[in-house]
Amino acid sequence: MWRYALRRLSFLPIIVFAVSLLTFVILRVLPGQDPALVIAGQGATKAQISQIHAQLGLDHPIWRQYVNWVGDALRGDFGTTYQSQASIRSEFVRRFPASFEIVFLSLVVSAITGITFGILSAMYRNSVLDYAVRVFAVFGASIPEFFLLTLLIIIPSYLFNYSAPIGGYVSPLHHPWTNLRLFVPPALVLGIGGSAALMRLVRTTMLEVLRSDYIRTAHAKGLSQRAVIIGHALRNAATPIVTALGMAFVAIFGGSIIAEQIMSLQGVGQWFFASTVLRDLPVVQFLAVYTATVVIIVNLIVDLSYAVVDRRVRYN
Repeated sequence: MWRYALRRLSFLPIIVFAVSLLTFVILRVLPGQDPALVIAGQGATKAQISQIHAQLGLDHPIWRQYVNWVGDALRGDFGTTYQSQASIRSEFVRRFPASFEIVFLSLVVSAITGITFGILSAMYRNSVLDYAVRVFAVFGASIPEFFLLTLLIIIPSYLFNYSAPIGGYVSPLHHPWTNLRLFVPPALVLGIGGSAALMRLVRTTMLEVLRSDYIRTAHAKGLSQRAVIIGHALRNAATPIVTALGMAFVAIFGGSIIAEQIMSLQGVGQWFFASTVLRDLPVVQFLAVYTATVVIIVNLIVDLSYAVVDRRVRYN
């Protein structure tokens, strides 16, 4: 398995290089406002804009700009932001904990609700609970996260004169429970969206497994319902569930951008959104490479976990 993992990881630099090159070219070829004009303001003169171009290296050909960026990135220097001239690496380190907490909590909510209610829906097929879970799954998959987050802010304020917490993130090392109140609304919304597809997949997979001969044999041996479901059915249905969890993580990872923007959380997602709007090219370039790396590593973890949950899987 480790040889397989190393072989997969050997493709990581190639994919990251392709993503970085494609992102670099697209950011500079697509039409949009000149970053120098964004920095200097609408009243800037041509001399001021030319001076900013020279300071940022935008007056060089695209290929030279990319070679300079790659050389700096290999040394761990991802440049500075256009807006505040802050180090991109230090800014990322400052914002990463907020994004990690919201993605982690959302994934936990998605896994618990999706797997639990998917199993219950399969066990009590065509019951009131089954229909309720299926309606909830369609509801969660159909409504966009940004709409639900907006409702979570507006409805409590209108009906109960309660304002949902916005912003105010603190370090979890000093205040580990303070951020729960801040992250519960977006984590619930993102978790519901991620668990919708997981519920349906778990239900379908469990229904297929529960019809198997070895499940009837387990019941005939006198095993309890809990032992049959957890020890036999769920273990054999684990492979597609792991795949769905990986897909849910990618969906939550992308949805956190909108969640952080709506909830005014100073995380990586909000930084990505603001930098794209302001055409802060070094930040967008770095975050695009970061996103691609995370997705590749998560897919590798999902593939390797198949051998853990299913002993029939072997990587040669």
